[in-house]
Amino acid sequence: MDMSQYRDLFVTESRGHITAFNDLLVRCESSAAEPGDIDELFRHAHSLKGMAASMQFHPVAELAHRMEDLLSKVRSGEFSLTPAMVDLLLEGGDVLGVMIAMVEEGHDRFPDSADLINRLGGFTREGASLHAPAPLPDRAGPGAPPGDQSAPRQHQFRQSDSFKTIRIRTEILDHLVNITGELITTRYRLADQARSCPEALLEEPLSHLSAQLRDLRDEVFKARMLPFSFVAERFPRLVRDLSRAQGKEVMFSVEGKEIELDRGILEEITEPLVHILRNSVDHGMEMPADRLAAGKGRSGAVTVTVTRDKDHVTICVADDGRGMDPALLIARAVEKGVISDARADTMTREEALLLVCAPGFSTAAAVSDISGRGVGMDVVSTAVHSLGGTLSIETEVGRGSRFILTFPITVSIINALLVRCGRLTLAFPVTAVDRALELGRKDIIDQEGQKACKLGDTVVPLQSLNRLLDQPSPKGGPSCVPAIVSGLNAAPVALLTDRILGQQEIFVKPLGLPLSRMRGITGGTILGDGHIVFVMDIRTFAGTNGDAPLPSPLRRS
Repeated sequence: MDMSQYRDLFVTESRGHITAFNDLLVRCESSAAEPGDIDELFRHAHSLKGMAASMQFHPVAELAHRMEDLLSKVRSGEFSLTPAMVDLLLEGGDVLGVMIAMVEEGHDRFPDSADLINRLGGFTREGASLHAPAPLPDRAGPGAPPGDQSAPRQHQFRQSDSFKTIRIRTEILDHLVNITGELITTRYRLADQARSCPEALLEEPLSHLSAQLRDLRDEVFKARMLPFSFVAERFPRLVRDLSRAQGKEVMFSVEGKEIELDRGILEEITEPLVHILRNSVDHGMEMPADRLAAGKGRSGAVTVTVTRDKDHVTICVADDGRGMDPALLIARAVEKGVISDARADTMTREEALLLVCAPGFSTAAAVSDISGRGVGMDVVSTAVHSLGGTLSIETEVGRGSRFILTFPITVSIINALLVRCGRLTLAFPVTAVDRALELGRKDIIDQEGQKACKLGDTVVPLQSLNRLLDQPSPKGGPSCVPAIVSGLNAAPVALLTDRILGQQEIFVKPLGLPLSRMRGITGGTILGDGHIVFVMDIRTFAGTNGDAPLPSPLRRS
């Protein structure tokens, strides 16, 4: 397994352990060491040994192991922490520091620490080592000129100690994102002012400022990025415990753990992924006897696959369980009053599968009749779309199911399509818009009382944003009407509006009470001219339940 992607994290964690180890060791020498202090010293050495072993840096692991053994004797009371032992352990800490610096610089050869390891292993209760000390290894490596061995060894600060990798509190990173977003807003304000003062000759400096802000944004986002493994490490235990509790046999794997996402997105998607995994094991996976009877192996498989395509990340949770039957889902939804008979007759397969996300879908009935899919899946759907993502489901009866979640890399600074609707300017994330177009009167058709248009072979229903948001319609009846088309939830809809203003990068701010209670709004932003713009959740207008009127996102829910 390629562990190179974890090298930086290993270096950072190791330096933290070595620094804490040396500081605590010096304190313990100057004052009586408490049992808790010895335990902490032991834990630092033990942690460093384990990390180095997992990264296959065996010389580092071996040295840390010998230091751990010596501290174990101190913990047990066999030895006491004497100045001679402190000298030896500090020497070990220095050599470990040299090794970690070489790891950071990409070297695969380490200084020979056999002598130090022997002295650590041969340390006696009387405070002496059975082996004479040798000079501290020179990190310059073989062939370097030897130093003055007659001079007493002193700690020397190396170039690698110049804090190439440091830890930063998450709130500081969040603050940097906020500042970057405000700078982007200010840049648009300057551009708006420049248009009214062409004689100021601001076009060139604004262009340079835009390029620099893009670089700043990219670097800040890099600092907030974390590998998917940061949250995936808890999934194997979750699947194991749940499958064992139910007497099932499940093999679990994660692919693409090195793919990085914004920390804010990772925080929000952890709970939805846990819920999907629980459903995959609890309701999607059959018992071993049932799998054998169906011609499958005793053990089922649940796989989480993470892939990245430009500025999007796709997470797929797949199982080879019993799958879902769309017809049974529709029948149960009608029985529970989630949809009407008329709506059931017109539902596509994709829409039927997404019924599991309907809040009113009965969990108990699903467990007995349709394998239990959809327990709390409305929470998953809400979390996904609040991040500007999409959720789709693929399944085959008897073969398993796939839950596919697609997210933008980050959600703080996004590209949005601005539209004018009555007195409002609204922003729709570009990731949620399939296309923008203009419809003539001849392009609008009537289908069973619903206005619609044809895009290729697909009939797409039309909704008026003005009507939905209680905004006045444009006067004069224009011959062409702008529309934006979205296919979220596999239920495409075209939203008619007054004017499409264009695409712009915006800094999305969360809304506080009472605005956060308004349905269909995921945040807000301020344009360069000072106008406040709501960032809309297009799923509000492209809902799967066609029987209920679409709610106004500017009314309280």
